[in-house]
Amino acid sequence: MTTDIVAPEGSAMSFAVIGVADMERSLHFYRDLTGMTASAPATWSGPDFETFWHLPKGSRAQAVFLHAGPDPVGRVLLLQFDAATRRVVRAAKPARAYGLINLNFYTDDIFGETAKFRKLGYEFWSDPVAHDFTADVGTPIEVVFEGPDGVLINWVELATTDPATRIGKMRAYVEGFGRTKTGFTPVVTSASCMRDIEKSKEFYVRVLKMGVHINQVLDSDNYRKFQKVPDGGRTQVTFMQGNHMFGKIATSQPLNYPVPDLVPDSVAPNIGYLMQSFLVPDLDAALADCAALSVETYTPRMTLEVPGLARVDTAIVRNPGSGALQQLVQA
Repeated sequence: MTTDIVAPEGSAMSFAVIGVADMERSLHFYRDLTGMTASAPATWSGPDFETFWHLPKGSRAQAVFLHAGPDPVGRVLLLQFDAATRRVVRAAKPARAYGLINLNFYTDDIFGETAKFRKLGYEFWSDPVAHDFTADVGTPIEVVFEGPDGVLINWVELATTDPATRIGKMRAYVEGFGRTKTGFTPVVTSASCMRDIEKSKEFYVRVLKMGVHINQVLDSDNYRKFQKVPDGGRTQVTFMQGNHMFGKIATSQPLNYPVPDLVPDSVAPNIGYLMQSFLVPDLDAALADCAALSVETYTPRMTLEVPGLARVDTAIVRNPGSGALQQLVQA
């Protein structure tokens, strides 16, 4: 399936960092229901931890790292910060807002999973919807629901089996890669809403060496209804892909309608989607590219223990298209 890799030297999203309200509840979702493999809980603390997350002395977090499959992509790091005050980043549940939005997983039984998760109390935006694209693309079936900690979850079932179609090729790839014990994949795509999608694309291409997978303006009534976009709303969508079929980044920009801004609250110790993390082959080179683009540094380069990764060289920058936190990790 290497013919569908857009940027063989690019960095796919290695893991998403989620601040959680209740570790056991979030673990139930990602480990027990989604079927990801979880590390033993660990306490993350100390001066380096405080510097990395801009937290006061004595701060700490319970951490669990989850993966699904052998590759270092599409993983999740859950952090329950020990703090007196923790805001829920997406408390108002906007359908779209500037910042980090959702996690996307593939399933082979979207209707059955939807019925099961509804019985468990999860709030779905709609029933699963089939999108009929052109013959060379095929048909995906999608549904969106409110996941734990205010993180939107987007499921996709790859309905087309014809290997000549793009959906059929992806389906064959997934079957070869394998699924979790409950029938899901690692995180296939993660969405981020931008103020300036061109600046974000420049960052992904220049710093992370990703390529453009899909780029178009979406303004159909079906798309608006499914994504809760206002009537007449037009949305620019650009999918960025690195060296893997999973870990893609779906960037979007509302072109003619307002959305709230989640970025100021998407920091520790708050609850929600806080950061996307990428493994890069040369951290110094990546940071030099960031400097050339005048990308804002949130946490300068440092060496510290990161749960799930051991001791690494890393830094946090802000995506120039949205301000969202992006972690760069020396591979």
